[in-house]
Amino acid sequence: MVAAVGTGQMLGGFGRSARAIARALLWLALAAAAGIGALALSFARRGFSELELVASVLFLAAPAVVLLFAAGLHELAGLPERLLRMPQRSSAQLAAVTTIAAEARSMGWRRGWRRLPRLLWRARPLVSSTRDLVGFALPLRVLAPPFLALTAAAIVASTVLVGAGLIALVGLAVS
Repeated sequence: MVAAVGTGQMLGGFGRSARAIARALLWLALAAAAGIGALALSFARRGFSELELVASVLFLAAPAVVLLFAAGLHELAGLPERLLRMPQRSSAQLAAVTTIAAEARSMGWRRGWRRLPRLLWRARPLVSSTRDLVGFALPLRVLAPPFLALTAAAIVASTVLVGAGLIALVGLAVS
């Protein structure tokens, strides 16, 4: 019991840290998008060329990757809580399946076909809750090495874009 409480506290600390990092990355992505906006204003003041337009649109890729990583990290932070709730949810689902199966067995052949839509409707929450079982693997894609490398490059690029946006704002204010 003590180990379970310690594990729960450790996982709770992980969740808080991961959410804080995701929040910081969200702000970085928003600041980078604002920096891109400042660069676009600077480009527009001189007249947009096709290259500047394409570059402005491509610059948005870095904050988009950072946003995807932040969203995945936020989902990953909720994973320990979902894992801790799984035993209670599984026992409730087992009781519901047992009730539905007993009702289906007691109906008989002809009456069972008429009641089949109702039984399927009652089984709907059980089927939709199995997405939680499959959903455990989805947030783990954030930890794939290629995506981590892409995210690191996007974080560096977003930081550079924030600086470039600040320089563009100063340039717009001076001129």
